[in-house]
Amino acid sequence: MSVILTGCSAIRLGYNKLPEIASWWLDSYIDFTDSQGPQAKVALQKLQTWHRKEELPAIAELLVQAQTLAPQNITPEQACKVWESAQVRIESLIQESSRLAAPVVSQLSAKQLKHLEKEWASRNEDWKKNWLQGTPDTRVKKRVDLAAERFNSFYGDLNAEQRQLLKQQFLQSAWTPEWGYQQRVKRQQEQLTALQAMSSEITKPAMPLAQVEKALEALMLHSVRPRDTSDLSKQLLLEQQACQNLAQLHNTMSPAQRLKAQRKLKDYETDVRELMKI
Repeated sequence: MSVILTGCSAIRLGYNKLPEIASWWLDSYIDFTDSQGPQAKVALQKLQTWHRKEELPAIAELLVQAQTLAPQNITPEQACKVWESAQVRIESLIQESSRLAAPVVSQLSAKQLKHLEKEWASRNEDWKKNWLQGTPDTRVKKRVDLAAERFNSFYGDLNAEQRQLLKQQFLQSAWTPEWGYQQRVKRQQEQLTALQAMSSEITKPAMPLAQVEKALEALMLHSVRPRDTSDLSKQLLLEQQACQNLAQLHNTMSPAQRLKAQRKLKDYETDVRELMKI
């Protein structure tokens, strides 16, 4: 949660601008036509309206739950329970997004999907530069520095022992940059194949819109819950490790650090409830 929510004013400003930001981001990958761009923006505005009404109340309650945990030691099971609640919200968002996005997705042309493939290739090179270059020690140090920066904004500055704990956790993690890159490319290839099948220009006869919705929902769900059994097992292991790591790190926090985290969560809740009023 702290990775996504970076500040009260930023939350409100960012949330209210999401349709415009998301439209620009998607256009950079897809290169919308003159008719698709406005259509995508309308769909994103409808998604935001739905999310504000249906999802923000549940997110506010999730933040309340997290606040009750912040002052005390927590178990991996408690951390995973919060994550499981967040996953329910993610899956709900995927379902609604699929319904609204299907009309635009079905219009994507072979040229646009080629543009998407090129964008992925370019950004994959950036990913490799960020995560696959350097010695194992420099890679781990970079991961520690990035994680510490996020936790610093949430708990306050981590001490040397807490940073060392982060390092140990990364060294013991089942995730490696090599595996992460392989999964990234594999997921992109699966998505490209699925999108080609949904394209009315490529697939003849065209896939019915209701079928596009279901296919798109399945595609998006597979990005968080892989279809391949071995990939799913690895994903579940990583989530279990994340819960263990979070609980272990949180339990090293001082009363002052925990109080700051609790206040941050309260600020987030306040922001969410203010956004619900709009």
